[in-house]
Formats: sequence, structure tokens, C-alpha cells
Amino acid sequence: SDSGTYAYSSGILSAARKCAELNATVISMSLGGPLPNIFEVIGYRNLFNQGVISVAASGNFGNGMWSFPASYPGVVSVGAVDENKAKAPFSQFNRQLDITAPGVDVLSTLPQEGSCDICDSIGNFTYGVISGTSMACPHVAGVLALLQSKYVATAAQYIAAIENTAEDLGSAGKDRQFGHGLIQASEALRYLESAGSSLVTSLQTDASTEVSIDSQLLSITPQQNREAISCDDDEYLFELKLLTDDNGSETSWDLSAQADDGAQFTGTGYPSNDAIRFKTCIPKNCYIFEIKDEAGDGICCSHGKGAYSLFLDDELLVDGDGDFEYEDMMTFGCDR
Repeated sequence: SDSGTYAYSSGILSAARKCAELNATVISMSLGGPLPNIFEVIGYRNLFNQGVISVAASGNFGNGMWSFPASYPGVVSVGAVDENKAKAPFSQFNRQLDITAPGVDVLSTLPQEGSCDICDSIGNFTYGVISGTSMACPHVAGVLALLQSKYVATAAQYIAAIENTAEDLGSAGKDRQFGHGLIQASEALRYLESAGSSLVTSLQTDASTEVSIDSQLLSITPQQNREAISCDDDEYLFELKLLTDDNGSETSWDLSAQADDGAQFTGTGYPSNDAIRFKTCIPKNCYIFEIKDEAGDGICCSHGKGAYSLFLDDELLVDGDGDFEYEDMMTFGCDR
């Protein structure tokens, strides 16, 4: 807006795409909102596949809710810690959180004109301290830019470097409070060096990467679920009908609630040319459904006649013909 207090998600994604058009390879976004959008899911995923790393603030409400774009697949979600490496009370925490960085009482230049309650004048310049995951986010974007300035790697490899070398805080390994831990620039550089990454000799980008998302999943084995199910008032009745193609093992799907305490299911390992039915009650929430084919030829047409359909409370949500190349997605329940 003209006041600088809000922006439309479509405008933010459009700006991110413009950055990519101008050869940006790291995008820092100190912003966020509570609701996902399927067009953003696809948009940020496409940017990642082009070699562009999107970094976003996890949010400042101090709860476990997901904020977007930080919680989208392929976006680096950044939380905040203080000078004692304790989680900032305002820093949102969830399973999508990737990493943390300094975000409490961060000193920065501020506008010299107009009112500024937190500004301190030092010499001829105006400085002030601000706290928020918006302060932590650019720390991570800066480290990623540093890595790109010295070593040639893919977007996934740069992200692996900061995650695998982060200082572990909280519970051992990745957790919901700190993600992989506190970012460590020098260790990330050494990680890429030890991995054999070549030195940058000229400006270049790499667009040959695919998204890799790690999460704790409840695996669903192939099944024919035909019993009648009655759900509570605070639940949806979700149903997936899937017909695999000639290469059933290439097909997988994921259903994730966009809240840290929400349901999450996945299905994989299916036989070829088989009819699969998965039906269950799920808590009412905002969900993203994603179906994938690892060969990139969908589940129909060139290798059989696969298809899928989704139902919510016995009403048809989508009737997919399986012609989606690598993946197809949709959201539901997000307008409650």
C-alpha cells in the first residue's frame, strides 16, 4: 500500500519473479501473512527450480502458526534468537522453520525524516534497534549470498550448507523452536569447500535443481478403504481416489495442514495400474494437497490412463486427468 503497511501476496510474488528476471539468485522477504495460496505455492516452487532461493521471516506472533511465504515448500523460513542464543519470545515456531539468526535489538540505520520512536541520533546519522524475525531474515539471505559469491553450487546445495553447519540449539537435530539451529557463515563456507564445490570465476546462475523437503510424515501404504466413516463436526471427511499408470512406483502424494499441530499424510510405493482409495477424517484446517510423478510425465497419457479425484465431505473437489508432468497441487479449507 502507499502507507507501506501491507501488500497483496500476488504483488509480492510478482516482485520476486521480477527479481529473478533481473538475475537475482537470493530474495529476502521480511514479511508474511496467515493464509496460503496455490498460485504462490507454484510460484515460489518455480523460482526454486530456476535456482532462486527465497528467504522469509517466520513471523512475530510467538505461536506455532504457519506464516507465508516462509512456510511454503522451497522457501527458507527464518526464526529469531537473542544475543544469548535463546529463542526470541515473538518468533513463530513450527515444523516448517528451517534456521534461526540474530533478531533481537538489531542495530540499523533508520530514516532521518519524520517521527521515529526507536531512533537514536549518533553523529550525523540516525540509528536504532529493532527486534523481529524481519531482522533475522536478511542475516540468512546475506550468508546465502556470501556462499554464492565464492562457490558454484545448486540452490539445494547452498541451503544444505547452512542447515548442516548451523549451531544446534534446543533439542538435538532439527526442532520446531530453532529449525536446524543458528546460522554459521564460516562453517557453511567450509562445508562447500569440503564438498568439492568449485570457486566462482564469473557471474553465473544454476537452474538445474529440484525441491527437497524434509518433514516428519505419516506414511500411508496402498490400501482399498471402503468402510463407512463418520466424522465429528470439527473434522472434514477427506477422500482420495487414485488410479496409477504403467509406472505406479513413480507416483506419490502428500496432504499437509498449514498449521504445526495439523494432520499430515503421504502415500507412495503403489503398484502399476491399480485403483487406490484413501479415506479418513481430518481436523478442519487449511490444507495443501500435492501429487507427484518422479519421471515428469504425469500419471496418464504416455504410460497408461491414470487419474485422481479428491472429495471433501463427499463433494468433488477436483477431478484430475493425471496430465500434470512432475506435480499437481491444490489448497482447500483455507477460507474458513
